[in-house]
Amino acid sequence: MAAAGFRISPSLMGDDAPAEIRQPQVFLSYSRADRARVTKLADALKAAGIGVWWDTAIEGGASFSADIERELEAADVVLVVWSATSVKSTWVLDEAGHGRDRGRLVPVQLDATLPPLGFRQFQAIDLSAWKGRAGDARFAALLSAIRKLADAAPAAQVVAPVAPKPVGPSRRALIGGAAGVAALAAGGFGGWKLWGGKADDGTASVVVLPFANLSGDPAQAFFSDGIAEELRNALSQISGLRVVGQVTSERYRDAEDLSAVAEELGVENILTGSVRRSATTIRIGAQLVDGKSGMESWSQSFDQPIGDSLVIQSRIANSVVAALSPKLAEAAGRIVVGGTSNARAQELLLKGRRQFQADPSEANIRMYSELLDTAIELDPNYADAWAAKAFQLDNLRGYTSSAQERARLLRDAMVASQRGVSLAPNSGFARTSLASRYLRMLEVRRAISEARKGVALAPSDPTVISNAASVIRTIDPEAAVALARQSVELDPFNAAYSNYLSSALISARRFEEAAEMAQQAMKLSDNRRGDVDYWYALFALGKLGKVRDLLPADARGLSGVGRTTIAAILEARAGDRLASDTALASLRAIDAVSIHYWLARVHAQRGEREAALSALETALAGRESALVNIATDYLLDPLRKEPVFKAVQDAVIPPDLFVPPKQA
Repeated sequence: MAAAGFRISPSLMGDDAPAEIRQPQVFLSYSRADRARVTKLADALKAAGIGVWWDTAIEGGASFSADIERELEAADVVLVVWSATSVKSTWVLDEAGHGRDRGRLVPVQLDATLPPLGFRQFQAIDLSAWKGRAGDARFAALLSAIRKLADAAPAAQVVAPVAPKPVGPSRRALIGGAAGVAALAAGGFGGWKLWGGKADDGTASVVVLPFANLSGDPAQAFFSDGIAEELRNALSQISGLRVVGQVTSERYRDAEDLSAVAEELGVENILTGSVRRSATTIRIGAQLVDGKSGMESWSQSFDQPIGDSLVIQSRIANSVVAALSPKLAEAAGRIVVGGTSNARAQELLLKGRRQFQADPSEANIRMYSELLDTAIELDPNYADAWAAKAFQLDNLRGYTSSAQERARLLRDAMVASQRGVSLAPNSGFARTSLASRYLRMLEVRRAISEARKGVALAPSDPTVISNAASVIRTIDPEAAVALARQSVELDPFNAAYSNYLSSALISARRFEEAAEMAQQAMKLSDNRRGDVDYWYALFALGKLGKVRDLLPADARGLSGVGRTTIAAILEARAGDRLASDTALASLRAIDAVSIHYWLARVHAQRGEREAALSALETALAGRESALVNIATDYLLDPLRKEPVFKAVQDAVIPPDLFVPPKQA
């Protein structure tokens, strides 16, 4: 009588409402080429008491018709029929995406064709051998899936829904949407307590898996990945919440068993979701899953104009914190994602950051810097863009031979860092960006202060923690080791954090551990990180032969300065003075940052005390940034009892801040 998709709430009709009004309503999405087989399926569903709406002419056209869109919104279940032809149908893809984003999708397969990308996370029911019998076990499984999903939360009701029964999905059933979205939104974030969980002590842990890119354009993957990263950064601001870092999270991009992921990472919760963008609209779905039970504890989907993406991200972050713990929920409402109100500016930062992370080459550093400049033009108050720009300006210093240009880049980096902190004084990333700039300028006391503030503001952000460790390493190596180890624990597959830890261990004179951690960084990065620390550790351990064997092949990360310094010291230790002299002459000819500090190291290792001390005094006069390492650099140990050395060290490292390495 009424068109499928029309609903009357049983509560408005009284307790005697006829049972058939409560029958599940299915939107059937298929390819016209499969019509004969789909007709049998539709007839069998109707015979089983399932309401079916299906269009016999859904091929062609470029947008939803009003009828189709209305029925998609009204359906309890969107049943998509995958086949060799339907996977190529833009209509089927759109309808399946709509169902997935609403958490209403049930897929079936008519043949061995794999579902398209973006839908393989869902367990499809195989009907390839189904002959149309109602008693077939495969058809029974389909009926069960439809009824379970329809019972979880009615797709449309006149009255407010109540909290659904929990459904324990794998990631296949979560990407892009989840059952019970409307009910959970109506019931508030305390609903997770209905399913049990540990006592609320104000702590929790979560891994944010990469969000699926459902835009149909692989080039848009940076945006969905970036949103997940922005959510990690936002959640890491919360004291008591442990957030797994980016590289390790992305390692589990295609994982299907979320409980296994949680167990392997030692976390209690998993946040997953999807992003779908058109020219005018963005749709983001997010789901929080209890890692132990596999039960969904919170979910939400948003379908808003493209410019509202930042609002959506902030709502997700605050909602997740509130769902994790009432005690943590005190921070909900205060989390800000992205640091900008301009969605385009955020998109430029995300794109540049993703390309730089994939390949930190000079070309990508310059590309990222240009994108950041454009982002700042769009939003001059974008604190994260200013802080990121400071790091990239500093990176560019390594690609110029002009002392004047290096000085200009350092000044510009300092201005950018200060601007970032002035705009976002509660940003841990901005604080550690400024700390790094102060360190470069030998303002160690200010650097330490900003580094400590950064960690306090973002206690679970491994980037902030490792940045702080690299600063604190100059005055307290053991404290830096503890910090750097935290970043490795939060993101164990990130080579950069293993490298930060190996550097801290060298400063702490824990050379065996440093060698192991440097090797880990090398392994994780295909020898692009960690090689310098590995050489230093081996050298300190007296394994000169090993150093000589590895240097030609494994020191690829060393600059010309580094290679020449290594050669000069190694040849001197080996007793080949002529070869060492040749390397030292080459080192003097290099116009590089902190060249006199490097010369001091060589002279100290060659036993040339006066030349080494003179080089350090020249380095101090020139404010060479490498001098911040003077208190913990073991290559300078032959000079430590000299009054001149102590005077230079005290001029750089405040004596009241310095905590000597325990192994010294």
